[in-house]
Amino acid sequence: MSKRPVIGIPFNYDESWIGGTYYIKNLISALGLIDAKRRPDVWVVSHSEKSFEFIKSTTGYSRLSWIRPELISGADGGISRKARLLSWLMPGFKKKKVSFDVIFPYPIDSKLQQTVCWIPDFQDKRLPEFFSEAELTAREQQHRGYFNNYQHIVFSSHAAKHDFECFYPEASVNKHVVQFATFEPPVLADDQAEILSRYALPERYFYCPNQFWIHKNHELVIEAVHQLKQQGISVVVAFSGKEHDHRAPDHTQQLKELVARYDLTENIRFLGFIPRADQMVVFQRAICVLQPSLFEGWSTVIEDAKSLSQYVLAADIPANVEQTKDNIEFFNPREATELAGLLKKYANIDPPRVPVDYSSFQRQFAESFMGVVAAVMANSATAPCESSERGRT
Repeated sequence: MSKRPVIGIPFNYDESWIGGTYYIKNLISALGLIDAKRRPDVWVVSHSEKSFEFIKSTTGYSRLSWIRPELISGADGGISRKARLLSWLMPGFKKKKVSFDVIFPYPIDSKLQQTVCWIPDFQDKRLPEFFSEAELTAREQQHRGYFNNYQHIVFSSHAAKHDFECFYPEASVNKHVVQFATFEPPVLADDQAEILSRYALPERYFYCPNQFWIHKNHELVIEAVHQLKQQGISVVVAFSGKEHDHRAPDHTQQLKELVARYDLTENIRFLGFIPRADQMVVFQRAICVLQPSLFEGWSTVIEDAKSLSQYVLAADIPANVEQTKDNIEFFNPREATELAGLLKKYANIDPPRVPVDYSSFQRQFAESFMGVVAAVMANSATAPCESSERGRT
């Protein structure tokens, strides 16, 4: 790759899907590991300057610029209705020509063949009961739109790629697996005790940091803790995350009612959506991290745990099994008794953690993505929005 790549990344900060927000932050952080001569120019394509400032402040990436999608000459807004409308309304003389070598993770234009589409998972295919007919139709149309109109799709796991090949065998598209890693500042020792005190956490607790979506399977954890309490064994599990799922608006309230009915209010702690720095302390100080999800494409929770050499009790699903071999034990996500057995096992003793060189996973993430960039640049059609304006040089 002789020329410095120019990458357009459409992004808007969204706490309702914080995993997607962290994904973009982590990707741009990873690009900072690329040697200076190869490090790409990155344009954050966003309606919100606050979204750009979030990326700028959390990544420290040096070759970063911001542009509103409606200001890009030659781009019609892609899959975003808002971007399409604003682009149509924006006078041409106000627009800026930017030559993107790669656009990721979703289209900003219906024609640009240097677009690389990311499909995180196929939960809609594996767990369709969690979606409305309208949502299933929308996802189906989006997936088909990706492989019918563009040349490259990225998956976060081989499990997701396998699902794609299973459900769309007719798709003729370049398929790439880029397993992401997380990037967080080191956990400082000075304020750990104060942070745990802030959330009223005891010395020994398990931590389940999944958002409160129905497929994240919090109910199984509650059932497992209830089983242990019936045996005279008391453990504490902390939940954190955004307490809303648009598919099931009453879901979190129903979980809290179940906790009350089982008299587990001292055992199950709802921390809410907590600052990322606090969360990493809660991660590190837990006995184990729980990942009970019924389905994943690649788990940010497991990556966070790997980055801290933390132990994980995880659902035995393909993506989780693919994700790590160290510091992990699996359970059937449909069987609360199996999880209860693991919680009992570590209620009073610490698990056998081994140190993880997480920097190797971060470098692999960066190089895997740059491999996709190289592939796109090698066979992409020339962008219709040609210009010498390429961000910072």
